[in-house]
Amino acid sequence: MESYFTSKSIPFTCRDIRTDREALREWRDRYHGDIVPLTVFDGGKVVVDGGDIPAIERALRQLSSK
Repeated sequence: MESYFTSKSIPFTCRDIRTDREALREWRDRYHGDIVPLTVFDGGKVVVDGGDIPAIERALRQLSSK
């Protein structure tokens, strides 16, 4: 996912649940995580599980139309 966002010049924050305990807790408790990557937009209002590029592009279009 990092390479996708970088190639599109989309700013992002990468949080590694293997090394960041707070990210792991949030992934598990807030988003009921069972799939990585988990892409979170707009403070958690839009969440995309896995590397589903079409779903991420739909989310980006939805957010840009607000």
